[in-house]
Formats: sequence, C-alpha cells, structure tokens
Amino acid sequence: MPPIEQKERFLWADVLRVMAIAAVVIVHVAADIITEWRSVPRGAWWAANLYDSLARGAVPIFVMLSGALLLPQAESFRDFFKKRLRRILVPFIAWTAFYLLWQKFFYEPSLGFQEAVRRAACGEVHFHLWFLYLITGLYLLVPFLRVFTAHATRRGLFYFLGLCFFVASLVPFWENLDALFFHTGLRFRIPLEAAQGFTGYFLLGFVLLRGSKPSFLPVADLVRLGTFLVCFFGSGWVVFHAGRFPALFYDNLAPNVVLYAASCFMIIKETVTRLEPKWNAGVKRAFGGLSAASFGIYLVHPVFIDIFNHGRLGFTLTAQMGHPAWSIPVTALAIYACSYLTVLAIRKVPLLRATV
Repeated sequence: MPPIEQKERFLWADVLRVMAIAAVVIVHVAADIITEWRSVPRGAWWAANLYDSLARGAVPIFVMLSGALLLPQAESFRDFFKKRLRRILVPFIAWTAFYLLWQKFFYEPSLGFQEAVRRAACGEVHFHLWFLYLITGLYLLVPFLRVFTAHATRRGLFYFLGLCFFVASLVPFWENLDALFFHTGLRFRIPLEAAQGFTGYFLLGFVLLRGSKPSFLPVADLVRLGTFLVCFFGSGWVVFHAGRFPALFYDNLAPNVVLYAASCFMIIKETVTRLEPKWNAGVKRAFGGLSAASFGIYLVHPVFIDIFNHGRLGFTLTAQMGHPAWSIPVTALAIYACSYLTVLAIRKVPLLRATV
C-alpha cells in the first residue's frame, strides 16, 4: 500500500462530513426527548428514537474519515505535527475558554480559575468537547499507525481490526447487557489496551478507503438496515421493558453502531464516487463549503441549542415544542443553519479564523 504523497480531495468525503455533522445535531436535539422517556408520550419517544437511530455513528464516521485521509499520506514528523497542532490546538484552547466563560456567565457565577483549569484538564468543560480530546490522542498515534499500515499485510490489518471489535465493542456490550438482564458476572479480563477506544475506527477508515468496492453495496445496504432496526427496536426494548435508559444500543462503540457506521461509510463512498461525474460544479462547491465548515459547526452548535432551549432571543425552539416527528428536524435545521452562518462570520475576523 504505497503512501499518497499529496492529499487528495474526495467529494465522497465532503458528503460524509456534511451528513455526519447534520447527524450530530439531530442526535443532540433528539436527546431532549430520548432522555425524558418517563414523561413524554410513547409515540413522541419512538419518533425521537427513529431520528436518533438513523443518526447513529456520526462521530465514528468523523474518526474513520480522519484515518482514511491521514494514514495514507507521507510527511515528516515535523510537518505532520505542525499542521495538526495548528489545526486542533487553537480551537481546543479557544473553545474550552469560551464554554467555561459561557458556563460562568449564565449558570455558575462562582466558577473560579482553579476549578476552570481542573475541568479543562479533566475534559469536563462541555458535553461535546470530548471529541477534541479524542482526536488529539489519535493524532499522537498517527506517526506509528502510518508505519503499521504501510507495512501490514491485509491479514494483519484484519486481525487487528477484529481484535479491536472484540475488545472495544463486543466485550463492553456484553458486560452492559449482562448487568441489565442476565447477572452472570462473566467478564473478560485479559488487558489489551492497544485495541481499546476509537483506534479501531481510525484504522477501519483506512481499510475501507483502500478495500471497499461497488460490489459490496448490496451487503452494506443489508447491514445498514439490519443494524438500524437493532438500534431502533433494541433501544425501545431496553427502555420500556427494563424500565431504565442505558445507552446500550446508542453507544459509539456498540457492535450495531460499529457496523452501521462502517456500512454508511462504504455506501456513501461508493455511491458518490459513481455519481460524481453527473454532478455539476455548483453542487460540488456547495458540499465542499459545508464540509469545510463542519468542524466549526460541531464546535459552535451547542451554543444555539442553549440559546433556543432557554429563549435567549425571545422565543424557544426545541424538540419538545411539538410532535418530534416535525419538531426535531425543524429545530436541527435551524441550529445547523445558524451554526453555519456563525462559522462564516467567524472566518471574516482574522484573529478568530483559526478557531474554526
């Protein structure tokens, strides 16, 4: 697998980014209904569950995209860390400070500097900023993973991916399922730290970039449908039969989410690649512009969730303002549009441009 000397521009990657960030917004809007399952009508909860199940796998897709686009490249340590640190470090500091100030101004006037530093160090600033900690850790592994992917055989790559799936996905899923229903106490205790977390997703993106084919689409479609149904009905089963709300089928590392995200990645990649020659330049530019703003939209969209939830503009706009079948997409669209326009405005300010 020879390295790609220069970074290529993939339209399918732009489409995936746009879809993934839209899914992130939908998940965060639907959470207002999903987590209040005791107090909302069942029909409303199932509608929210439908959107949430369809939008699963958004963050894993971002991680797979990073792996697919970064691991094949060849560059020096210095060039890589210079580019990546500039891209992640400035937004990391700026938005951590912003959300700490937001919390202090609106919710915790007594929040002091020492506590703010502690939260920043522990990743407790805001619910969505965990992704910055995650991607920073994966970037630190890239130089090693590039060597591994450049020299690993196909069998070696699939062996490690299988190990990641078992350790990071199947084992935690079984333990959570057992704690809820079976109570056998059966646990897997062989430490395999290298296969934990999102590293498997990072490598999976690289493998799918090189290995997916149009002939795989029928299987990918079946996998996507099957895993969506598992998430949709499984989540309802857990909530209404177990009488509690563990994010068993929603978890980013749940087996159904792993397969759902991988199948979506493959379907979009192969479908857009096939359709790309038929798309005009305007459509491609539109996706490119939305894709370029996706990181900024991710960072800023909770501001508008908070603004609309608390009526800071004189009106409220939430998933609970009507039936979730229409209120979730309307609210998500408004938040997405406001976040996108905000990112465009931030880019107009030279001192702030690097934050998004």
